[in-house]
Amino acid sequence: MTNDQLKSLITSPLPFFGVTEQGDVLARYVPYGPVFRWSWNQMVPMPVQGSDLIWLLHAADEEAHSITDTEKPKSSKSQ
Repeated sequence: MTNDQLKSLITSPLPFFGVTEQGDVLARYVPYGPVFRWSWNQMVPMPVQGSDLIWLLHAADEEAHSITDTEKPKSSKSQ
C-alpha cells in the first residue's frame, strides 16, 4: 500500500490495515476508531490522529525514516 493510499484511509472513517513505505504497520479496527501502530509485539494507539498523523507520515517520508525512529529504545539492565 502506498503512503498516499494510507493517508486517504487515515482521513476516512473506514477500517484498514497497511504498511507504510518505511515499514510502519498501521491499522484501524473499527469505523471512526483510532489508528494504531505496531510496536514491541502489540498494537498501540497513535499519539496523533487525522491530519496531524498525515503530517507526521509526510515528514517521515521526506526524511526517509520510520515514524517510530523518534522513540526511545527499551533499555535492558546491564550486568
